[in-house]
Amino acid sequence: MNFGLDNALLIVIKLLFIIGGGLYFLFSFVVIRQITIMKKTLITTLEPEISLLGWIHLLLVLGLFLYFILWM
Repeated sequence: MNFGLDNALLIVIKLLFIIGGGLYFLFSFVVIRQITIMKKTLITTLEPEISLLGWIHLLLVLGLFLYFILWM
């Protein structure tokens, strides 16, 4: 197996993408937690829409993270 500098650099870049995607996935969980705390504190008519946007964001980030793991 020819393991050159270009392959090593590609592996490092892939690992950085996976780590960054994982951190962004954790951030999306923090966003969901903040939305639930906000819903308990601040009563507004936009609660369902904000919650829906938070969950859509979480699902999109999950898809991106799975893409980084499986296909990159």
